[in-house]
Amino acid sequence: MTPRGNEIHEISDFNIESLSTHREGNPSNLVMATPALFSKPVKSARTVMVLLYLSFALTGVLTALPGPLLPILLKGWTLTDAQGGSIIAAQFFASMTGALFANRNLRTSLLMGLFLMALGTFGLAVLPWPHLRIAVSCYGLGLGMTMPAINLTIAARYVDSRAASLSVLNCIWGVGAISCPALVFVAQKFASTNSLLILLSIILAILFVSILRAWKQVTWIGAAAKPGVESGLGSQLSLQLLALLFFLYVGAETCIASWINIYAQRLLPVSGMLSYLPVACFWAALLIGRSVSPRILNWISDEGLYFMSLMSALVSLVPILWGRSRITVVIGATLCGLALAPVFPLLISFASAALLSKPNSGWVFACAGLGGAVLPWATGAISTAYQLRIALLIPGAAISILFLSGLRMVRYARPIFLKRQSIVGC
Repeated sequence: MTPRGNEIHEISDFNIESLSTHREGNPSNLVMATPALFSKPVKSARTVMVLLYLSFALTGVLTALPGPLLPILLKGWTLTDAQGGSIIAAQFFASMTGALFANRNLRTSLLMGLFLMALGTFGLAVLPWPHLRIAVSCYGLGLGMTMPAINLTIAARYVDSRAASLSVLNCIWGVGAISCPALVFVAQKFASTNSLLILLSIILAILFVSILRAWKQVTWIGAAAKPGVESGLGSQLSLQLLALLFFLYVGAETCIASWINIYAQRLLPVSGMLSYLPVACFWAALLIGRSVSPRILNWISDEGLYFMSLMSALVSLVPILWGRSRITVVIGATLCGLALAPVFPLLISFASAALLSKPNSGWVFACAGLGGAVLPWATGAISTAYQLRIALLIPGAAISILFLSGLRMVRYARPIFLKRQSIVGC
């Protein structure tokens, strides 16, 4: 859905180089340049945006793919757990590498990422072990380039409703991620996982060609400034601070998602679908929360929702850590998912001015993936040494630091936290 007030001009690719000319003039008076305007009909712009949203949904599917696919690969190729772990590690490190280059040129990163994802997904279907790791690395590299590029393109496109638009985008990502296990199940039942992988690669290839053709129909006019929406302080946010915030959030979310089922099982072991209830409720709540966040932003400022969400997340950990039954853990996981839902889109919204003005800042996105690996590993190490209840204090500590660091961010970059006038619905 297009935000109100943007019907006249539609926006295309964001050219990082155009922003450099603004920086070189007078850094203290830097005004954030908006994306380019389409000179072709509005239909071309809307086509590109629809294709971007579809592409982002597929990144959700591919991000979640190792979960349901790994047991199939272990059985089909008689792999050890260590060999299976190397597949996940290949995707993780490749994704981090791709993120390093994601915002040098958003259009190039997007197209290259789609191409690599299509190639890697097709390779998963046809390559034998150990060449599977090459295919996983290929589509992991594509994920690392595509996801930040689309996030920043949407952030640049919808300047007046940035946080709301990013919430919608990440809601769509969640739909893709949640649908992945069901897609694998249906493929196993009625065809094969290889058929699913080939179908995904074909869809990615079609998106690649469609976006390439749609963008060829538009002409770069130039950057138009929008005074009062962004300021120099917004673009000068400390990249180190932003990297810390991304590291902590993704780490905390991954900790809870990775360990909540095991924790609930140790409280009260159950079998069947009930054993997946805590993590299912967490992801469902995260998805619902991101779908309603744009509506909440009609009534509360971006930074107000950020701090309220983090406080609610800390409170939601109480029934998880001190509850004595599975139902209390399920309730805590649901509340935690709802509370954390707006945080990541808000972080991207806060960071977008700095990231768009600094084309070598892709390492900030890479730190998000690093947090998703380090904090869950630390949780497991502490759980082994002590107990899981104590180890789950790690996401609590991460959320607390997110809150305190956010206070510094708001104080440092208050001008970027203006109340938005146009809000997107999901």
